[in-house]
Amino acid sequence: MPGAVIAPQFGESVADGDAYSILRAAYPGRSVVQLNIDNIAGGGGGIHCGTQSQPVVPPAA
Repeated sequence: MPGAVIAPQFGESVADGDAYSILRAAYPGRSVVQLNIDNIAGGGGGIHCGTQSQPVVPPAA
């Protein structure tokens, strides 16, 4: 089964609902999960800031 589509949620019920509907139509068969990102957005970031790849930390010698 395919994964989920993660999208921001801004607390504007009409716009959040519209975005949810558009994403559901664009990605049939996937779950659409909207997350409140107020804290991240308040610092100038977005969902991508929390999902970027992290470098591998080499094991301690």
